[in-house]
Amino acid sequence: MLQSPRRGIVAVLVLILLSGCATWTPLPGIPAADVPTIPAATPLPQTTIPTLTPSAAPLPSATTTPSATPTAVPTLELPTPTAALAPLAAEERERIFEQVWNLVNRRYLYTDYRGLDWAAIRTEYASKVAAAADPAIFYALLSEMIDRLGDNHSRFENPQEVANESALTSGGLVYGGIGVSIRSDTNSALITQIAIGGPAEMAGLMIHDRILAINGIPITDTAAFGADGPEGTVRGPPGTHVRLTVQSVGQAPREVVLTRQIIPGDAFPPVLAQRLPGQTVGLLRIDTFNREELVTLVRDQLDELLAEGPIEALIIDVRDNGGGYVAALLDTLGLFIDGGSIGSTAGRRDREELTIPAGTVVPGIENVPIAVLIDGGTASAAEMFAAGMRVRNRAVLVGETTAGNTENLVLHNFTDGSRLWLAEYAYRLPGGALIEDTGVQPDRAIAAEWWRFDPADDPQVQAALAALHHGR
Repeated sequence: MLQSPRRGIVAVLVLILLSGCATWTPLPGIPAADVPTIPAATPLPQTTIPTLTPSAAPLPSATTTPSATPTAVPTLELPTPTAALAPLAAEERERIFEQVWNLVNRRYLYTDYRGLDWAAIRTEYASKVAAAADPAIFYALLSEMIDRLGDNHSRFENPQEVANESALTSGGLVYGGIGVSIRSDTNSALITQIAIGGPAEMAGLMIHDRILAINGIPITDTAAFGADGPEGTVRGPPGTHVRLTVQSVGQAPREVVLTRQIIPGDAFPPVLAQRLPGQTVGLLRIDTFNREELVTLVRDQLDELLAEGPIEALIIDVRDNGGGYVAALLDTLGLFIDGGSIGSTAGRRDREELTIPAGTVVPGIENVPIAVLIDGGTASAAEMFAAGMRVRNRAVLVGETTAGNTENLVLHNFTDGSRLWLAEYAYRLPGGALIEDTGVQPDRAIAAEWWRFDPADDPQVQAALAALHHGR
């Protein structure tokens, strides 16, 4: 399923961006449901709780999480689908529909179904499903039904979307593209990331270069690009060409012809650590908590950072991090904090403490002061990470208020290869307070279009340095 493009973005990605959700791993023995009985003719599917293993399912977002700044979008395209939508018999369609409806009826976090008459929804969609002989229409109806909940997390995915997202999460998905991430800007698209070894890097493009036109069409001329927009011109099969008008800082515009090539789905590292120039301060960027091997990646980056010598302070950047696995955020917290609770997650009847693992703090980090950068694009598991760092008195938070989108999802797989991500739990701070809809407030508030700057000149990085030096 495609996300709706965010306002102000040059959207050049045709596959979902994985963001904006958190998944919870409950302990054995906790009840899985409450109340209404499921008819015998419509048994529930197997329920899967994602774990950090190669077989773990990816964590997508149902809709775009509101953000104070536009979100970077990779200029990539999936050359061919990885799964087809197979025809389904009427009985199979009815069975899957009943399973989906009943799961929401029994397990959904909100007992009022966010104002929906869920019984009436069943009546409304049952006839539509019965008439939907085309599998694409059938799956679209189930997706539409779940979207009616409007919680910005729950979603239904057809088998093709499941296959694509699973490949992307495992790093096995490849694309045809030029290998950049961009943000829309005044009269141009600003390059914010470049894939190592990709066409853009080989052509000499650099971060903070501006794309003014594509094949001679100005970025601002939306009508000339047609229904597909600028992204329809940039993307294309590997081996084909695209001509960009590019302007580097302080230079005149120039024409660059790029040959599209296969680019792996993990071309842009999800974790990156560096030292700020001329300082003994580390900057650790975590783009997502939706990677199976995230904790290993973070630990490796910290080890490389410390191999260059000790650091006096650390800034952890989770701006525009849309979330991911709760297990990943807890394990990542364990690299900085030696155990303890950050609160709990609770559903209709169940509540479970969220505990940081003990004995896993990275040597050399134990007593290093930490600041965490947050903004309106910091969502879900990333918000819980930031909140946890403050709950345990381990970090000062700098930047802007987070998204306030922390419902936790449970995954339900169906026999046809489709699946349902359902909001069944919500994160609560110690004491029971929710951050849903309100977000996490920074200790030091500073608004900035941080993506315009190199790290050393980033106003929020500078504010974090001041906070670390002078205290809160």
